[in-house]
Amino acid sequence: METPKVAKNRKLIYGVEIEKEFVNGFLIGLGVGFLALFAILWASIFFASLLAGISYGRLLSIFIYPLIFILGNGITLVVAGLVRQRTS
Repeated sequence: METPKVAKNRKLIYGVEIEKEFVNGFLIGLGVGFLALFAILWASIFFASLLAGISYGRLLSIFIYPLIFILGNGITLVVAGLVRQRTS
């Protein structure tokens, strides 16, 4: 038997009930994934500049916008998930 709080925490999306905790965890997980992707991409740019004859500044200037995009999305998703978790 469901309590009113459990029924309140469920949301109907495309005919499927999804609990808020799942959505909050999904946002946090996706944000952490973006932050990990940012770190991996930045490290690969650094080590690629050491292996190839291209300077680090030139490689960084090519990939700066994807790096900013990935970092911004990662931080935003982690913060949104944490705020939703605290307020719900």
